[in-house]
Amino acid sequence: MRITILTNGPGELWGWVRPVAYELRKRGHSVSLWLLPCQFASGHEREAASLLAVDKLEGPASASRIWQDITNEKTDRIIQLGGDIMFGLRMAEKTKTPLTIYNYWVRKDIKGVKLLTAYEQQTNNIPAATAIGDLVKDALEMDITPAAYHAWDWPKLEDSPRILLLPGSRPAIRKPARDWLVDVHECLKAKIPGVRVRALFSQFMPESELEQWKKAGLNPVRSGAGIAMKEADFALTQPGTNTFELMHCGLPALVVAPEKFLRFVPIAGVIGFLAGLPLIGMRLRRAGAMRLIRRWNGFISLPNRIAGHKLMNEMYGDVTPEDAAEEIWEELNNPERLSKTRAELLKLSGEPGAAERLCDIVLSR
Repeated sequence: MRITILTNGPGELWGWVRPVAYELRKRGHSVSLWLLPCQFASGHEREAASLLAVDKLEGPASASRIWQDITNEKTDRIIQLGGDIMFGLRMAEKTKTPLTIYNYWVRKDIKGVKLLTAYEQQTNNIPAATAIGDLVKDALEMDITPAAYHAWDWPKLEDSPRILLLPGSRPAIRKPARDWLVDVHECLKAKIPGVRVRALFSQFMPESELEQWKKAGLNPVRSGAGIAMKEADFALTQPGTNTFELMHCGLPALVVAPEKFLRFVPIAGVIGFLAGLPLIGMRLRRAGAMRLIRRWNGFISLPNRIAGHKLMNEMYGDVTPEDAAEEIWEELNNPERLSKTRAELLKLSGEPGAAERLCDIVLSR
């Protein structure tokens, strides 16, 4: 059977598409992968997608080009794993092919479309949606290989805490994040002599940029999250899919969203244009961020939204490196709470096998 997968950003490609494409190929199906336009793209999506051994790879390209080309697709089933659903709806309409959509925040019911998500809590407003578990959990298991373990290490200082830094996948935010994390690191060293830090990046991080992080003293490493997160004691991250990765690995974390980073977050459409204007842009971005936070009871991390209460520590607004270092220091000095958090995160994580369940549903339609 010929299966078409539509996706967009780095998190969706590596965390969702990777286990699904592997499962489909294992079952003997042909996989066609389309990379949709994405304002959060890292610039290395096609390079990453080429490692998935799909039978056909299209994109990334302009929205107008993709909009036209998808009408010529020859396929038996369509799976959308990220990106604007208008592309999936158009392909399904033009090819007369069943469409299945998986995302974390399921949208309204769409006639003829099967909606899937990770957790029951995400289906509260869409009764027709089906929770099948988190594909990211399956992707993390794919990271764990003997070769990956052999390549991973920490600076050799026994009994000193190991803190993983997650700067994000978007190039535009990594430079300001690096400067901010350098200051966090300096504050941590003053509080915890011998503290060990590593900055985690995907395998597609350019060597030239990696060298800049080395010079900054942040010990960058290109590694699968499934290895790196299980070897750390604590993490410092921004909001995003990586908070689910941390949950699945049982790694306590501080999730920070400094207001000074808001101007680096891409926004699509007319609002995105207005947000780029010098006088009103930051006010629009600030108001939008606060609306989103209020919508989720004040939480910015995905595990906290799913649990409905605080599992991961969060800080947003006027957050300084000193604030973050102080919060991390306090957490590391409470081993009982850290142990409890690890257990609660792993309990919330759920069962593996989401990719198998998704493929069963898609192929039965």
